[in-house]
Amino acid sequence: MNAIDRYESELPQPQKEIVKRLRTFIARTYPELTESLKWHVPTYSLDGKNLMGLQDFKGHVNLNFFRGAKLHDAGGVLLGTGKQVRHVMFRTTDDVDCRVLRGLIDQAVCNSGI
Repeated sequence: MNAIDRYESELPQPQKEIVKRLRTFIARTYPELTESLKWHVPTYSLDGKNLMGLQDFKGHVNLNFFRGAKLHDAGGVLLGTGKQVRHVMFRTTDDVDCRVLRGLIDQAVCNSGI
């Protein structure tokens, strides 16, 4: 078991199932991204540039986009007011809308060279 699988296995529910669904979606849809454990959470990068990361909280999971302020949020799901980072919050696996996520992640990948 690698460090990220161990991280996932130690999470309580519903966070464990949310992280599992997000990791599976990202791995299947974006095989070019590198998944690693940074800052004690799963982080995704492209060519050494950090794009996004999962973060567990009591009762929910966030998918943080490190340059989220530059993303067009057609689905109105991005939260946060920081200078750069925006996040999508998931309280249940039903909150995982792969179509909306694909639009955001596609932009993050395309903008990774900025």
